[in-house]
Amino acid sequence: MRPRTLGMALALGLAAAAVAQDHGRMAVIVHPERRAELTVDELAQIYLRRKQHWEDGELIVPLNLASGVPQRTQFSQRVLRQSEARLADYWNRRYFDGVMPPATLASSVAVRRYVATDRRAIGYVPAAEVDATVRVILYLDPE
Repeated sequence: MRPRTLGMALALGLAAAAVAQDHGRMAVIVHPERRAELTVDELAQIYLRRKQHWEDGELIVPLNLASGVPQRTQFSQRVLRQSEARLADYWNRRYFDGVMPPATLASSVAVRRYVATDRRAIGYVPAAEVDATVRVILYLDPE
């Protein structure tokens, strides 16, 4: 095999391995200027709206994917440790306390774009979709 061909084959192999490794892995993202670090438990507190402010006092804007999207189901199980049906009950109860659930966006591309433009936002996307416009603060591996 020629050196150039070998190099291209090696690069393609590494790229395929990276994609395979990221299959099912999600990234929790924030605006690139946000320096927060979070644990899974702290992330759950944000998405259950029990923690509503960043360390600098700004309001946190958590973003969800649409109900029924596989990544949202995975996020709910991995982070919130609840099914979507139980979460719907939770939000029905919290609604009467004046607490609204996280905003829902139609796609992971929309989540990434929103987070890239709003310092207060936090969201989750497939790890393979992360780019330089956002900062990853936590990776969630599939269970």
